[in-house]
Amino acid sequence: MLRLLGEVRAEADGQPLDLGTPRQRCVLVALAVDTGRTVPADCLVERVWGLDAAPRARATLHSYVSRLRRALDGLEGVSIVRRSGSYVLLVDAPEPLLDLQRFRDLRAQARGDDSAAVRSLTDALALWRGEALTGVDGEWVRAERERLEQERLTVEHELVDARLRAGEGQELVGELSARAARHPLNERVAGQYLLALYRAGRTTDALDHYRHVRGQLVEELGVEPGAALQELHRQVLAADPRLVAAVAESAARAAAHPVHALPHDVEDFTGRDDELLRLFDATASVSSSTVIVAIDGMAGVGKTALAVHTAHHLADRYPDVQLFIDLHAHTADLRPTDSAAALAVLLRSIGVAGERVPDGLEERAVLWRAELAGRKALLVLDNAASAAQVRPLLPGTADCLALVTSRRRLTDLDSARTVSLDVLPQRQAVELFTRVLGYEPAEREPVADVAALCGHLPLALRIAAARLRSRSVWTVEHLAERLRDSGQRLNELVTGDRSVAAALHLSYLHLDATRQRLFRLLGLHPGADLDAHAAAALADADPVETERLLEELVDLHLLHQSEAGRYRMHDLLRAFASELAATTESPSCRRESLTRLQDCYLATAARAMDVVAPGAERTNVRAEARSPVLSTYAQAMVWLQGERANLVVTATSTEGAHSSELSTILLRYLDLRGYHDDALVLHSHAHAVARGRGDVVAECQALGNLATAHERLGRYVEAEAHHRKALELARSVGEIALEGRTHNNLGNVYLAVADHRNALVHYQQALDIAARTGNRLGHCRSANNLGIVCERLGHYDEAFAHHNSALALAQEIDDVAGRGYALHSLGFVLRRLGRHREALARLQQALTIAVDTGNRSLEGYTALGLGLVQADQGRFAESATNLRTALTVGLDSGNRGLQAEALNGLGESVRLSGDPVRALAHHREALRLAEETGDRYQQACGHDGLAHGYRMVNQAVRARQHWSSALALYVETAVPEAGAVRLQLSTLDERSAHL
Repeated sequence: MLRLLGEVRAEADGQPLDLGTPRQRCVLVALAVDTGRTVPADCLVERVWGLDAAPRARATLHSYVSRLRRALDGLEGVSIVRRSGSYVLLVDAPEPLLDLQRFRDLRAQARGDDSAAVRSLTDALALWRGEALTGVDGEWVRAERERLEQERLTVEHELVDARLRAGEGQELVGELSARAARHPLNERVAGQYLLALYRAGRTTDALDHYRHVRGQLVEELGVEPGAALQELHRQVLAADPRLVAAVAESAARAAAHPVHALPHDVEDFTGRDDELLRLFDATASVSSSTVIVAIDGMAGVGKTALAVHTAHHLADRYPDVQLFIDLHAHTADLRPTDSAAALAVLLRSIGVAGERVPDGLEERAVLWRAELAGRKALLVLDNAASAAQVRPLLPGTADCLALVTSRRRLTDLDSARTVSLDVLPQRQAVELFTRVLGYEPAEREPVADVAALCGHLPLALRIAAARLRSRSVWTVEHLAERLRDSGQRLNELVTGDRSVAAALHLSYLHLDATRQRLFRLLGLHPGADLDAHAAAALADADPVETERLLEELVDLHLLHQSEAGRYRMHDLLRAFASELAATTESPSCRRESLTRLQDCYLATAARAMDVVAPGAERTNVRAEARSPVLSTYAQAMVWLQGERANLVVTATSTEGAHSSELSTILLRYLDLRGYHDDALVLHSHAHAVARGRGDVVAECQALGNLATAHERLGRYVEAEAHHRKALELARSVGEIALEGRTHNNLGNVYLAVADHRNALVHYQQALDIAARTGNRLGHCRSANNLGIVCERLGHYDEAFAHHNSALALAQEIDDVAGRGYALHSLGFVLRRLGRHREALARLQQALTIAVDTGNRSLEGYTALGLGLVQADQGRFAESATNLRTALTVGLDSGNRGLQAEALNGLGESVRLSGDPVRALAHHREALRLAEETGDRYQQACGHDGLAHGYRMVNQAVRARQHWSSALALYVETAVPEAGAVRLQLSTLDERSAHL
């Protein structure tokens, strides 16, 4: 069972499953609320991490999903499936395994017989074990929790209605008294309480409560009770026998399946007091037909927010149907929804099967009105194009409300009350700005200036306050001054033409020619955001001047800043700018602009990698004047991190310009930070382009880069095949340097699968070529790798010599990463020699380098080494911490080889600490991973660990089986552990013979 209605948890056979950290559980919640429907990965990231998610959030999401899959293995019928960039939680079981699904199913069953309805609704509410989604948090979670709470409250109301229909009265008085106190303005609760009091023989109390509720409604909201409550009051006064003998009319209508699908209310909704009173007045009056209110105003004035806010306040009056639909009158790239299509959506929303929806507009309108007959329905028809579009969507009976929003005044919408929105008055504009800002500024006058400069338009006020809130060094006066200087006057958007396109075009027209051109060219950028240097490259301009122009575009709401120095376009603005560029700029101009952008990215990436990995293999790249200054390691890494997505998308979204160069330049960065999925995309594209052009050298380089990415992900078969092809190509064109690099890479693959003999051969060939060609970086890497193979084979003196040689060379050529890897490798050899204190010192030095340089791969392997040494010393708590760090790095980067090593290390550590059961679980998972990747050494370690664990729990037969498997693999891989396993098997034999 998956439980969301209370603490988030999963259970199999009554036992709780480990769902991991709160954020990992949040991923499960984000999938579970849409069970059976695909949820895009970007949507999941936004739900779990929010709009300001870190760049690594998507990679972490994949790791969380992998862990959740393993956690849910024990829950039969539940699975998480990936579908083209999206995930879906599938639940295939005879009975609902999700308590939320069961809750809704029970609610849907509450039809017909009232006693059966009472049972179903009571069972539904019994599924709640406290506040929904307990144990996870976040902005999306809080909104979802509130929505579920409203759903629960509605079911409570429905249960009371069912009990009233079943004839109860006295039994409900105490419960409804408390509920009426909690919801003093809820007319549905008030009506239920009146009816219960009357049936209990307390007519005077019922009338007193009506007067009390009416007084509060008039005093606090300025409205009279609704028609249903007034009618109930009249029936109580008249002692209408139907109140005792039959169901109240409103309860009868509520027996139809309720649909509650309003978007969440705006938390910081501000002002509009007069408009709200007019809306409440319009909906409070008794009418024999649907009440229609048309809310019109300019773009950004808050029409939708007001309509949704009003709908939430009035929702209890319309318990049967609450729907919202966007009619797309002014949505970029979408035509206004035609009435027939809108009716199809609405009909399906209230449960009409697709085959029952007729083809014609009139037929659909007739069915829609028939389905709503006798039901209390509230509709928000948002972003309407015309009265003609809206008319077929309107219900045909009383007790329904339609709130229609449009940028046009719908004067031809018969019987509609009209509420026209202007910009906010000064006081409310200042209040909205302050609420969005989150604190009360000391200076009041500048706040009023900002509000005035924003034209008192809600959208402008929100953006200005958000910008100020995100800039800790700014003052309100500074913001006001910037708005004055930039010439931002959003109230100029108040024109007769109220469409989004017209508003955007008006903003565009008020730019001078330079800013217009920059805005158009920004639409050519293929990435999600950019900095001033990239914008300057697009426009062939000075970066300092371009930054000033970008800030002005932000002030004009044509851009916004995702973080300091980075600029992002809203999707609609991007489409608008791109269309302008296509229609205004010539093809040659667009091509030249993109070429400048690519040149800038290539030159800056090369400059950054010269700082991050000096001496690494690189292509010759022409300097670019518009590139930012990256003189320190930190600056280079910050730039690479910020532009990583842009670099990949720029290289892969063009016709191949610079893809080969970027593939080679970014190889080391993507590898050391663990961005192996990005590496696969980039290197695959570079390989395809090079092959298409017949560029053998570039194809060879790209193949090697692609193979390295496969190797890091544990795809050793693919990695070997690519490296073998690269070796063949390098030899065919006499590229001795590429041949040496490929030998080293092949050695890495063979080492990963414990083919130590082949690894030695290729590392030695790589070392020989590096020595002949004077490639000191290659010499450093190959020497260190040779040492690793020697350490595996038990040749510790040779390993020690190779690692020391690599360390000396790395220090000579200032290869920071090479120094880190050599220190890490020395730590492993020193551990084998029993010199634990020295091993820890070397590993700690390596870890410092890894953390300082952001080298996630080195960090993971160094944490692994530290954990193994600490386990040898009996420091099991510290050991487990470091080994879990290694496992996390492996999971985050998709490095299954590191995952297997870390799991085997954890198994050994917890077994030595006296917990063989947990150790067995770790070794089983390590063995599974190693078998998937073909890593025979980790397979042997897994079998070895399982044998030790089974021996500790007195399962000698299983221990023998696993030691036999371990021995065969150890012998096959020629490692010294074979001797220890033979001894264990001999000991088992002696013990068995003795017994």
